[in-house]
Amino acid sequence: MGWRTVIVNEHSKLSYKNNHLIFKDAYHTEMIHLEEIDILLLETTNIVLTTMLIERLVERNILIIFCDEKRLPTAMLTPYYGRHDSSLQLTNQIAWDDDVKCDVWTTIIAQKILNQSIYLGECSFFEKSQSIMELYHNLEPFDPSNREGHSARIYFNTLFGNDFSREQDNDINAGLDYGYTLLLSMFARELVVCGCMTQFGLKHANQFNQFNLASDIKIVTLLLLKLNANCLRCLMKPILITIKKCS
Repeated sequence: MGWRTVIVNEHSKLSYKNNHLIFKDAYHTEMIHLEEIDILLLETTNIVLTTMLIERLVERNILIIFCDEKRLPTAMLTPYYGRHDSSLQLTNQIAWDDDVKCDVWTTIIAQKILNQSIYLGECSFFEKSQSIMELYHNLEPFDPSNREGHSARIYFNTLFGNDFSREQDNDINAGLDYGYTLLLSMFARELVVCGCMTQFGLKHANQFNQFNLASDIKIVTLLLLKLNANCLRCLMKPILITIKKCS
């Protein structure tokens, strides 16, 4: 697995030759070995790709993310079969016990709330940090009292002001949505590689959400975060192993 995130944001053609991605625009040509690439982010709709390149990228589980005319992520490309025993893994996933899903999901949400408390403490918002920590200690299985929502409201209002809402159309939310979409795509890619189907979540069960499981596992809430593929696998591995052992 590679380590580079390749961002293409200008009119160009992308093709394949001898295990390399070939970038060509009106002025120059560049070659990048596929083994170096982790993510290919296409930030403009004015890019031409060859089907040979797409096939080689998918074969190597390189995540391809497409953006719309506003340069916002709008779609991703993942393989049908992320591993040789995908059918077996899918059977195990469907058979996950409800109690196990509850325990895993609650553990994820607890870590999310804890992350928020720690970050506010690092920003010297000690009173708000303590308020979130109290929500963390009173968290119940599957969070029936919506401690997660209360924590998120305190967290975002502390960072961005009491008038801030995640429903607003502003630059802050645009940046957060952009980052969340990229992270969601990375999580979805790793789940497919593990043989899971992203539609079947732990708690998320929206019939219109193609990424219920990725939405459940996406626990990152810090304002700024640097993640590479190895960090992501280290983060997800204990979660997936816990589910598999109990399935």
